[in-house]
Amino acid sequence: MRTFTTEGPCDPARHYHLPRAPRLAEGLGLVDEGAYFLVRAPRRTGKTTTLRALAAELTASGRYAALVISAEIGEPLGEDLARAEEVLLASLRLSAEHDLPPALCPPPFPASAEGARIWAALSAWARGCPRPLVLFFDGVDTLHGAALRTVLRQLEAGSPRRPAAFPWSIALAADHDLRLESPGPFTIAASSGSLRSFTEDEIRALYTQHTHETGQAFDEGAIRAARAATAGHPFLVQALGRELVTHVPRAESIHEGHVHAALRRLVDRRVTPIDALAARLAEPRVRRVIEPLLAGTALVARAHEDDVRHTRDLGLLAEDDPARVLGGLHRALVPRLLASGAGRAVAGDPARFYKTDGALDVGALLHAFAVFYATHARHLVTDVAYEGVAPELVFLGYLYRMVEPRGWVDVRWGGSRGRIDVTVRVPLSGGDPQNEAFVLVSRRKGEPGAKARALGFLEDLLDAEGLGGGTVVVFDRRGKRAAGERVKLEETTTAKGRSARVLRA
Repeated sequence: MRTFTTEGPCDPARHYHLPRAPRLAEGLGLVDEGAYFLVRAPRRTGKTTTLRALAAELTASGRYAALVISAEIGEPLGEDLARAEEVLLASLRLSAEHDLPPALCPPPFPASAEGARIWAALSAWARGCPRPLVLFFDGVDTLHGAALRTVLRQLEAGSPRRPAAFPWSIALAADHDLRLESPGPFTIAASSGSLRSFTEDEIRALYTQHTHETGQAFDEGAIRAARAATAGHPFLVQALGRELVTHVPRAESIHEGHVHAALRRLVDRRVTPIDALAARLAEPRVRRVIEPLLAGTALVARAHEDDVRHTRDLGLLAEDDPARVLGGLHRALVPRLLASGAGRAVAGDPARFYKTDGALDVGALLHAFAVFYATHARHLVTDVAYEGVAPELVFLGYLYRMVEPRGWVDVRWGGSRGRIDVTVRVPLSGGDPQNEAFVLVSRRKGEPGAKARALGFLEDLLDAEGLGGGTVVVFDRRGKRAAGERVKLEETTTAKGRSARVLRA
């Protein structure tokens, strides 16, 4: 029986997968043209799976000898050109012996000078192969410095001699735009939009494969929720599918509630296709894009285009405007990672904030946070890397630490919202969960009326959640006092007469 997988390229015999054609629709046409082109998309979006399927299709057609060559094994070699050429040619030969019939495999590679070995080897193979060669170099951007530049220059130098003495078509699969390294013949980019995320229909088609094999169905609410949680990222769609079928008994259908529970488990385990996401968020060029989004300001408009491109290449930011973080999982994970340092500083037993019936005592929680913030804010706020939203991250770190052993903290942010909305949900025995709403805003110099704005935002959140009251937290960022110097908690009402707590910090 096949399974969902996050371990690497999909094997159609072992894993649920989608056909190649819709994801790289222009691939066949570019090969037929003899194009040298780029396939650029973030990590773990299915580049290797898609290219392997295309190579197999091309070879099976009888018109080409097509092969995917992993360049990633050259990554540990740094700028050692001689060894990089050696391992690339070894990767090529091993892949050919595995994926091509003997008549199409390369001959012994001729001896050549360092810096020309790739050119010489591919030229010898093209001259001896009965079919035009099509090569896909996967992960070529993992090569470094001089090694990368020299490999690209050799491909550029040999390209005018195709197809008789060099491969007919070559594609470079990479996470970022290699035209910045060597424009050469690689002027056509099969853009990241062409190797796109899964649509809702494609997620349905993938998950239905599990239904056909096991009888376990996904209802329409689950499919919609899966798309919202993953933004269609192939790795996350597979990870979510695996989480669902692992935890939901086979005899039960999978519904929206199961998806939300699975998403929370994935967030708790920090499951993401982005390597070292916490370290990436600390990069200045990523921070310059994400910080204004988290703060809810329009200052993302000032971000340099290179910073935006880099954040998109990571797979964190949508390819189109307005600038936004993709998918419910990453929107939940980003503030958790950024607030984790503050959370580590929060001492005490979370049980003290829960009543005998299991409900969260929000008043006690806010009073305790006020004491914590007044005592420690001066140090915590200056230690948070995202200075523009530091007080909010301290508050979120406190909430995560004290609430999530029993409940769930849902944070909504992004765009030019001017605030962060927080909904806390705590399960209660024998009834509906407890829902609490918070709005976090900062009062900056030249921005009067922060309390009134916050209460207006809270009104909107209460309308959306169907709640009768909530909390606003207003952080004074005008620089008149040190952070936490004056903390005040008061009660008031909204314009519609709903109860509201106001915490000024």
